[in-house]
Amino acid sequence: MKKDNIEVVSKALRIYFLANALIATICLLVLLWIPTDPKNVWLIGLSKNRFALIAVFVFLGLLFGYLSVKSYRDSRFNQVFVQKVIDFVFEYRLMLLVMLPLYGFTFIIMFGFPYQRIRYQAILDRLLPLIIFGLTLFILTSLLVYLISSRLPKSQLDSKIVYINPKKVFIALICVTVLLILVSVYLNFLNLLNIEVYRVTRRVFDLNTERNIPTLYSSVILLGSSILLGYIAYLTRLTGGRYSILWAVLSLGFLFLSVDETAYIHENFSEDVAGWIFVVAPFVILFLLGYVRFFLHLPRSTKLYFLLAGFLFIGGAFGLEFIGSWRISLAGENNIATTLIYTSIEESFEMFGINLFVYSLLLYLRDNFPEYYLSFQDPNQ
Repeated sequence: MKKDNIEVVSKALRIYFLANALIATICLLVLLWIPTDPKNVWLIGLSKNRFALIAVFVFLGLLFGYLSVKSYRDSRFNQVFVQKVIDFVFEYRLMLLVMLPLYGFTFIIMFGFPYQRIRYQAILDRLLPLIIFGLTLFILTSLLVYLISSRLPKSQLDSKIVYINPKKVFIALICVTVLLILVSVYLNFLNLLNIEVYRVTRRVFDLNTERNIPTLYSSVILLGSSILLGYIAYLTRLTGGRYSILWAVLSLGFLFLSVDETAYIHENFSEDVAGWIFVVAPFVILFLLGYVRFFLHLPRSTKLYFLLAGFLFIGGAFGLEFIGSWRISLAGENNIATTLIYTSIEESFEMFGINLFVYSLLLYLRDNFPEYYLSFQDPNQ
């Protein structure tokens, strides 16, 4: 990048930090200005939730203020930081230009029109400063990314677009997952307050129900895992490697999980408290025991990723579902808050686990079968 373009980016970053510091300060003043509820007073006329939000805005104001001053006075820090930001935008330009406006648009849809209809809700009134800061942060960040992207040479950008990178795929999956979680939690939060807003939309994005967009997303990434596992099994057999059959069995297992997400199979056992868990758990234990040697044969990094992904997925599918079902049976099935909390956390863990598993499979393919990679890296590097 040319020197004058770097200087433009440097100035833009200073303005970005300063603007966020000012917005955080304004939001803090708005938060203090909102009338307090005497019933929730904890200290000096403020509630614990108000103190928590105050701490958040004080931290954000100090953080962005420090970065603004540091980038202005310390040329070395500014040079290093600007280069890191440019490199990050260079690597994830397309993803940022898509996801950031999408997140901002989601904020507008979620808190724009609905807030006008429910502006007298005390809880949302207190969250208004946080909503304003989040929306402006997305807008400012999108503008900054667009500015930096416009300064990058097109030849360099074109050379990176066609290549698949495991880290990029992982970050993209995480971004989509977080977006689905935010939308679902927000719409269920409105339903919890008995606010009839977007009832049909809530069912479409609700993590707590089946056969909707989150279910389709989970099914697709599970199917992607099955395809990657099948490809690894094929390459392992082609190159004379060990455990090709076990890779193929894993592929079939994830294919079943993908079908189960949309076919509603395991839910048929849920009339009893987590009944399907007791049906499937013995088979899962036997399955894991049969894969001990296979697991020990894997590279160290793959073992770590598999363990973490398995902990998230199985912990969500079995542990949290069992706990949630037990709590719901005690509190009653009509306890919406209990159902919302446990089911949302359960589904979130499952999706994050699958995302990490896909990432680990892409890394395994890239590192162990470089001659068969599917454009996982730039061959010119």
